[in-house]
Amino acid sequence: MQLCDVLGHERIKTALANSVREQRVGHAYIFEGARGTGRMTTAAAFAQLLVCENPSDGKACGVCRGCVMAESGSHPDIRVITNQLYDSSKKSEDVLVDTVRSMKSEIYIKPYTATRKIYIVPRADTMNVYAQNSLLKVLEEPPEYCTIILIAENSNMFLPTILSRAVVFNFEPLERGLVKKYLLEHFADMSESDAEVKAGMSGGSIGSALTLAADSEADELRRETLHSVMLIAKGDYAGLYGAVLFLKKNKKTVDFILNVMKSVFRDLIYISAKQYKKTVNADVRRQLDVLADKITAECAVSLLEIVFRYEDYLDKNISHALTVQCMATELWEAIHDRDYRSKV
Repeated sequence: MQLCDVLGHERIKTALANSVREQRVGHAYIFEGARGTGRMTTAAAFAQLLVCENPSDGKACGVCRGCVMAESGSHPDIRVITNQLYDSSKKSEDVLVDTVRSMKSEIYIKPYTATRKIYIVPRADTMNVYAQNSLLKVLEEPPEYCTIILIAENSNMFLPTILSRAVVFNFEPLERGLVKKYLLEHFADMSESDAEVKAGMSGGSIGSALTLAADSEADELRRETLHSVMLIAKGDYAGLYGAVLFLKKNKKTVDFILNVMKSVFRDLIYISAKQYKKTVNADVRRQLDVLADKITAECAVSLLEIVFRYEDYLDKNISHALTVQCMATELWEAIHDRDYRSKV
């Protein structure tokens, strides 16, 4: 894939193409952003440009041996680093220090066919201090032919010494209209309204949008999530109990459920501010209007903050059942202006 074919991120693509055109390619880059926003796709396209035998004006030719091998994923000088690459028995997805050491032993071997070797490290922000310090030794004295691309969701996880030796590019979520256009182009049977909803729910991530488009179960889970929100909004204990049961039984898909909830509460904020074009869940707009009439704009913000807070608790492996029960209760209390918890 050519850099110009990557969806969005025009500033980043231009900067990378210019670095090749002007022969000032860096030794280390950090591509930071949410999953599905194009970090890996951009890294692969940039790697192809770097191994292209006949680049022109910052573009790969697409037909040389280097481009053909890069497109097929078989170029010997482009390495995507995982633990399993060096040890198939490793199960962890976090980048381990042994993996970094194995990568280092390769780095000082000159390229096989290209003028440059490219190492792409997914989930690089999962490296612990020991792994980062091991990598730092390469970044301090990198071979002139080597470029390392660290893929991360949060660059704050890196040591300051790593950050100071890398060029950081932040991949912002894609615009909803761009994601919608992509879905309509790739799914001929998708309606415009369905594409609008899925694009909004994707959070600017093509990966998430494709999952929503290809997975019919995701649609059903979204409907159930919207129903659970409406149960909480009913005001009776039976509705609250039903919502808690739904959240408890869907532990494996809780990330998706929380994303749907966040989209609903963002919509309530937009409706309160009369910014209707920004709403995502257009197919349930009538129900959202009724709920928005029941609460204040401040309450809508509180609902969103509650979900973010409990999402953080779940990330810290606090009991799923207890966490979702407390979250549903707080949402119920916020909507109905009740608080029976101790203030002590």
